[in-house]
Amino acid sequence: METQQSSAQPRPNFSGAGYVALGSSYAAGPGLGIPVPRSAPGARRTDANYPHRLASALDLMLTDVTSSGAVTADILYRRQYGQPPQADALTPDTDLVTITVGGNDIGYVMGLVAAGLPPGPARLAGLAGGLQRLGTGGLDRQLVLLEASLTMVGELVRRRAPRARVLFVQYLPVLPPDPVVRVPRMSTRQAASGRRFFTHLAGATARAAAATGATLVPVAAAGADHHAWSDDPWTTAGIRPRPGGPLPFHPNTEGMAAVAAMIGAELTGSGAAP
Repeated sequence: METQQSSAQPRPNFSGAGYVALGSSYAAGPGLGIPVPRSAPGARRTDANYPHRLASALDLMLTDVTSSGAVTADILYRRQYGQPPQADALTPDTDLVTITVGGNDIGYVMGLVAAGLPPGPARLAGLAGGLQRLGTGGLDRQLVLLEASLTMVGELVRRRAPRARVLFVQYLPVLPPDPVVRVPRMSTRQAASGRRFFTHLAGATARAAAATGATLVPVAAAGADHHAWSDDPWTTAGIRPRPGGPLPFHPNTEGMAAVAAMIGAELTGSGAAP
């Protein structure tokens, strides 16, 4: 009897591949693990973030330059916390790049925090009315600029690391996608504006990926049932950070693990993402 050979293709082997992680706190994972490296405390990146989890799972050689508070300019040309621009970590030998950035360009998390604060503290912090401004022409212009800035990031990565596999990784959602679900400490108008805000952020990331020939990791859709008030949250709901815990409205440990699994599934073709 003739032996039939399997038509299944072997999974890609990434062992030893050079991996550079770029992005903001949604990639850095502040408060989730041990800070790394200790020489850059302001960045607040930890060993429990998705870049470290992905590198461990696929045996990658990780250079993690993600940084809390980073905007696209901090990847492109600007120093942050005394560190060089994140793109300086890229080389022609880089094999893999992940990018999660853009929320700070338009004040995404700050807007959510402001919406949950009482009027007095919000005003004192200079955040009053954060989400109410979402419908203004000024913010609409910011959103247009965000897409252009993300595209510039993708183009620079292509130039600096021409052989690399490049992945734009969206932000995990915080708010419930269903407008009927009540969001504590937010008015209906604020929550609706926050959803619009997040939709624009996710869309700008997707369009920048398409414009630069990068792969999109659709974290925004995958996390819809895991919002901060769900039974299985991937993001935090608290306004005030817990000592040693994640920041408000940021990925938690489960969220970082889920994102790493989604990226791993995309790279290996395993389809084994959450």
